[in-house]
Amino acid sequence: MLVSFDFFNSFDKPYGQTFGSWTVKWWQWAMSIPSDMNPLNDQTGKNAGIKQPEKDVWFLAGTWATEKLINVPTRDVTIPSDRAILFPVINCEANPIEYPHLKTDDEIINHVIQDENTIVLKEAFINDTAIPIQRVPSDPSLFSLRLLDKNDNNKHIDTRASADGYWVFLKPLPKGEYNIKFGGKCESGRLCTSVDYKIRISK
Repeated sequence: MLVSFDFFNSFDKPYGQTFGSWTVKWWQWAMSIPSDMNPLNDQTGKNAGIKQPEKDVWFLAGTWATEKLINVPTRDVTIPSDRAILFPVINCEANPIEYPHLKTDDEIINHVIQDENTIVLKEAFINDTAIPIQRVPSDPSLFSLRLLDKNDNNKHIDTRASADGYWVFLKPLPKGEYNIKFGGKCESGRLCTSVDYKIRISK
């Protein structure tokens, strides 16, 4: 059976919110989960369901960018059939806690813009078919972000952040099994990221 893939565009308002605001929710989700169970660090997909939105959208995590691709994760994930799927092909977030040299709002915003401008590769595939990728800045440009204290996962630090990146926002897929791969390279190819998902869409 031939399956077509439908996508939200950057000017759409999926479920009443802008594409960029969904990327903010993705960052707030990704940064709120302790490192030992964070989907970004997961090799198998066992943590993919942690803190997912209650309805409409399912977030897929990429990986932290590294200088060498070692042990590219192969994650096995089951997603309900009524969920759209949002994932970052390659993206960047900055805040003054992790980047203390960024003193002003403009410096934070410009940092993520300049970082994304260094990307030399971005690619995403479903079942080995290349799919469209869109650059989407966070909406709003500056947003609130609650970080876990690296020394104490029971404590949080509230800060402001900005983000930019290349994203895919899939409309709900028909029931079945899919292979989703995505990744890219930034800083003129010095840093890279890649992940391979085996997706099952359930009833």
